[in-house]
Amino acid sequence: MSDNLATDQLKQEIDSGLLEFFELTIGTGSNNTLYFHDGKKENLSDITFGGNVYIALPIMMDGIEISADGALTRPTLTIANVESILKSGSKFKTQMEDGTWGATVNSEPLVANDFKMDHLVGAILVRRKTLEKYLTSDPIVEFEKDEYIIDRISGRDNNFVTLELASPFDIGGIRIPNRVVIGKYCPWVYQGASPDVLPENRIGACNWKKENQKLSNGNRVSVFVSDNDEPILLKSAIVALGSGVYFTSKQSSHDLNDFVASNGLYYRSRQDLNTGALNKKVFWTVVRVYTEWSSDDTDEDEYTTDIDHRKSAHVYHSSTVWRCVKAHIKNTNFPPSLDSRHWVRADLCGKLLESCKQRYQARGMNTSSGRNFIASDKSNTTAILPFGGFPGSRKFR
Repeated sequence: MSDNLATDQLKQEIDSGLLEFFELTIGTGSNNTLYFHDGKKENLSDITFGGNVYIALPIMMDGIEISADGALTRPTLTIANVESILKSGSKFKTQMEDGTWGATVNSEPLVANDFKMDHLVGAILVRRKTLEKYLTSDPIVEFEKDEYIIDRISGRDNNFVTLELASPFDIGGIRIPNRVVIGKYCPWVYQGASPDVLPENRIGACNWKKENQKLSNGNRVSVFVSDNDEPILLKSAIVALGSGVYFTSKQSSHDLNDFVASNGLYYRSRQDLNTGALNKKVFWTVVRVYTEWSSDDTDEDEYTTDIDHRKSAHVYHSSTVWRCVKAHIKNTNFPPSLDSRHWVRADLCGKLLESCKQRYQARGMNTSSGRNFIASDKSNTTAILPFGGFPGSRKFR
């Protein structure tokens, strides 16, 4: 706290109002902080302080208490339900979308359309205070900053959300080592440590790349898998296998890795002399197929979607595979992207050991390179899963 404020506090009367500013830091990135104030003093207008523009947002903080003993207090922050605000449009949305905000959560850009209040859990909140008369002072005159971590959402409705805050020094309940051991699910962020991600944004230990992830028969190949552990394969590569392997209808018997297209779905045989029904997982693996994304609307072809996501259109674009979630005619206005209303990523991790095996232990049934690679139903079990995402799945003495 500056000498000016210390002098003001010693006076019996302070001839200036108190201003509170809040800085919210979400995820990682070079510009991942949002600035706002409660709007009480300036009639919901923007305020510039310390070189930053703070937008007005209904907000109130309660339960602030300083104590020399006992447990650390946990203040609450009541804030307007930003999800509702973003749907109707606001300056808050503008600040998120005008290019000045670059937050990254789970290695993916966080934009207004994808924002959820749950993204705030774990975010850092800094409260700054000064008197109105010092608003334009240079150097800055302010009280000591208060820093908190948003620990949980304690209540919400359509208008307001209440957040419980914790001090960065609040380590109650923490155990060492601070890692929950769960045998069934991988805790790492999918592709969080991929070479495709900038070093400062890497998180976890999953180093799986977006494409050209591994070597097979000396060729660099791409392996895509859905969150249900279903292989996602290039349709033209399957068709190119020929009528001896690729069938447009079920035959009397099939060999291992034969493909059958039936009723909008594609199946890969799991054994030789296969006569089992297509809907039996013990005999067949459902695969999803994709094509190259195209913006050519000359033939008015439509990208379709379906209740059964396996039948929806899948395309390759920007080094990964996308699934159509809103049917539309092909055109340049709807390219697949993370903030698209028409597409979502199809290549996702199911967080199981099988998800890991589908990728790192993929064995090619052909010698093709790149995205023409077709994985066999029999994986290469000698390949080692390269990271410890499943610490509870193996016995240790």
